[in-house]
Amino acid sequence: MCKALTAAALLGLGALLLSGCSGSDGDDGAKGPAASKTAPKASQPAERSSQAPAPEQGFDGTWRPINDSPVETLKITGGKVVTTGELACPGSLEGVGTEKPRITLDCAKPDPARTKGTLKMKSDGSAVVIEWDGPEWGGMIDSLRRA
Repeated sequence: MCKALTAAALLGLGALLLSGCSGSDGDDGAKGPAASKTAPKASQPAERSSQAPAPEQGFDGTWRPINDSPVETLKITGGKVVTTGELACPGSLEGVGTEKPRITLDCAKPDPARTKGTLKMKSDGSAVVIEWDGPEWGGMIDSLRRA
């Protein structure tokens, strides 16, 4: 009789442990959608910070065009500007911190469509648009992303 009680107790304990394991699977399943909803939110800020620098960095850095442009790269350091590519030349950036910062390129062989322009930065600091001065209707537009 003692063996029967021991066997029954072990069987009950085994059943309890197994149901506890399957119960946690059920709980995980119930929490799974909630956990999966919160997991992307937790990972999104980390992804954004690795993809786009903080806007406090300003215009400084290296930029590459996303449209067809004679500028291969645009490097800005403080008020100095250097472009590479078909339109490779030095220049300057003025009015940083104002509503309309201006870029001026001082090329040995100037491109009449890209000499002076106004910069606009995307709010997250990942992209910039240069609206080059042109005729009344407007000039060329270059869109660039941080390299």
